[in-house]
Amino acid sequence: MNEWGQLLPLALTIALSPLPLAGLLLILLAPDGFKAAAGFSIGWFIGVLFSATLLALLSSLLPHDRSVGTRTLQVAVPLLLGIILIVLGLVQWHDRPQRGAEVPLPRWLNALDRLTPVRATIIGVGYAAFRPKNLVMAAAAGVVILGAHSDPTGIVISVAVFTALASITMLGPVLAYAFGGPAVREKLVRLRGWLVRNMPVITVITVLLLGVFLVLVGLGEWAGQLFR
Repeated sequence: MNEWGQLLPLALTIALSPLPLAGLLLILLAPDGFKAAAGFSIGWFIGVLFSATLLALLSSLLPHDRSVGTRTLQVAVPLLLGIILIVLGLVQWHDRPQRGAEVPLPRWLNALDRLTPVRATIIGVGYAAFRPKNLVMAAAAGVVILGAHSDPTGIVISVAVFTALASITMLGPVLAYAFGGPAVREKLVRLRGWLVRNMPVITVITVLLLGVFLVLVGLGEWAGQLFR
């Protein structure tokens, strides 16, 4: 599998996060919330950039030999993580709220519409950089990027594109709100309601897709080792 065949699902897994997207829309659609929402989305971009860069640098310190142990880990780690995520997704699917049941929002999410731009930016950085799922995806992206490039220019370009793709769902609504007019804003209101109603299902689907992807990566690495 080529570099972007592996990086694109990792970036989209970060981007397709219903909870922070719902939080962004709550900020954006609050009275005078545009500046705070812009701060949150910029903070998210900076946070993803920070974690991807830092973890790429850390992964460069790891041994990249082709010993039997290393090759085994390259197959076993994604397979085990993928299976764990698939099982977790199935459990979450079984425990999801029934259709029509009200899904309560976390208390901290309800408080987002009162944030100042500076605080929103700080929260965006922290949430994007240190959220466990984002850290796992950024670490995997760092390994992929370093495996595909030996020159600094290629690494910088790949990290920048990965960050942009992982931030598209945070930057897109803010830009749409700024330039799209009343019709677009009405669609954002509907999107916010849809996310709140369907957040458990969206989260489960994201976890399952990520699990399947990691299993396929592990199987692909195993097949590549067999025929190499």
